[in-house]
Amino acid sequence: MSFFSKGYTIRLIVLLSVNVLFIAGIAVGQGFTDDAKIAADFLHSFDSLSAKGEIISAEEVQKALVAERSGVTLDLAKPASKELTGHGVYEKAKSATVITGVAYLCPRCSNVHLSESTGYVIDPKGIIVTNYHVTATYAFMKDGNKPKGFVVRMADGRTYAVKAVLASSKKMDLAILQLETHGDVLPAFALADSAAIGDKIYILGHPKGIHYYFSQGNVNNRYMEEAGEGENKFFREMMSVSADYATGSSGGPVMDIYGNVVGTVANTRMFLHTNIDAGVQMVLKNTVPVESLWKLIRK
Repeated sequence: MSFFSKGYTIRLIVLLSVNVLFIAGIAVGQGFTDDAKIAADFLHSFDSLSAKGEIISAEEVQKALVAERSGVTLDLAKPASKELTGHGVYEKAKSATVITGVAYLCPRCSNVHLSESTGYVIDPKGIIVTNYHVTATYAFMKDGNKPKGFVVRMADGRTYAVKAVLASSKKMDLAILQLETHGDVLPAFALADSAAIGDKIYILGHPKGIHYYFSQGNVNNRYMEEAGEGENKFFREMMSVSADYATGSSGGPVMDIYGNVVGTVANTRMFLHTNIDAGVQMVLKNTVPVESLWKLIRK
């Protein structure tokens, strides 16, 4: 009798079918981020918004940043107090974390490019937070690049133009922006009062075009960072963390175990052994503590 008799054949087909469904379930059920598609769709959305003439000019953003306004009245959510799992924080955060896109023309081709960073919604009427330096990239463009627009993409694909700069601080590296949402109500983060050294934190951002990269760590330090150059040096509040991020994560939310914002991703600083021995010993991950953001907001 052949091993592949009718009974064995049917049983084998069933087992193979179950395995195929199981593999397909992993691929579809867990979901995989298609970064290339997100980037392409984002650029296409910019083209649509640009055609409608809704995008704020670089000159307008420049004037607002120079003015450094503060004291914004916002509709802020009450901070959550129920501890979430890591995945729970991710799911909650993703809907309110945005991709910021600075569109520009380079001197080498005729194509529009989008420089991506991160931001997050704090008011459902379409008010977001990002870094001052992210916003300044659009306002003070260099190297022969020509600004074309400043737009934001939600995780569900909705894309909005930046309408106005409501508040900003170069020293604190923060900017609060208003989006043109046409009445859409957006999911928003709540702001915590602060975070303590040792607290567990999470970060969501878009390092180097890897969209919605989620990392976990702790608050390592809270200190006064020396910034600026020459006679323009100053000190500002900083909170260093151990969660990973990179270029493109700028402006992203730093969250506590409840999903409340406790900081904003700012910069990294690499420590070498010596100038002679250039071995990297440590990379400091600097974030702006939420206390600094509160100073731009009228409670």
